[in-house]
Amino acid sequence: MKPLLYVLAFTVALPLAASAADTNEQSVTAPHSQRELKVGDKAPDQYKRDDLVIHDWQAKGLQPPEKESHWVRLADHYVLVQTTNGVILAIEPASN
Repeated sequence: MKPLLYVLAFTVALPLAASAADTNEQSVTAPHSQRELKVGDKAPDQYKRDDLVIHDWQAKGLQPPEKESHWVRLADHYVLVQTTNGVILAIEPASN
């Protein structure tokens, strides 16, 4: 009976560990403030401006920006920022 419990415990814990790893990938450190930003946080105001927009998001393998949002490069990540309030909607590692 005990081996079955160990298998069940491992089976339940494995998705939780994978979920925690995904969460760690969803953050970026802002270069000027050294503040760690996550999805749902407010990005610094400069990242709401149009001059930092990544127009070739498709070539970079990014999802289409949502309404009133745009992709910007923040350190070594691409960040989808809502232009109305600066909330970070997504974070993806930059490939180049």
